[in-house]
Amino acid sequence: VEDYHASYASIHWWPREFYQEQQGIVDAMNMRLGYRLFPEEIAWAQVAPATEPFEIAMKWSNKGVAPCYSGGYICITLKDEKGGIAGVFVNQSFNIRSLEVGPADAIPAKELKSEFAFPENMPKGRFDVFVSVGTIDGTPKIALPIDGDDGHRRYKIGSITVE
Repeated sequence: VEDYHASYASIHWWPREFYQEQQGIVDAMNMRLGYRLFPEEIAWAQVAPATEPFEIAMKWSNKGVAPCYSGGYICITLKDEKGGIAGVFVNQSFNIRSLEVGPADAIPAKELKSEFAFPENMPKGRFDVFVSVGTIDGTPKIALPIDGDDGHRRYKIGSITVE
């Protein structure tokens, strides 16, 4: 898996018996096969003026052994109290495809800082903050190995108050 940057593995034997005898190896392989995009850290100000840009600092890694050849862009989505989308902010300068892979004990991470401007008609209030990876227009495409999925591959990571 490590040497060949494998995206899948095939077992040519009785799979249940193999799994019962080699469960530790299979579980370890499953955590490394293919790509595994992971937001190590995401930070932003808890309160932001609607008239000024807001910054989000992130650290991302690929915990798998294979590059994410299809690529994608990191998106931050703000949702109102009813679950409606109030803002979609995409870091168009960084394609997740460029995340490097490395050995399990030394996975490289990429630090990013993104600055976004709220739209002119941005309402004031508290919004839930979601992260996703997808197309350059903010459409989520890639599942992430974190909790908080809204059913559309957006993952709730906190909240922000826009004043």
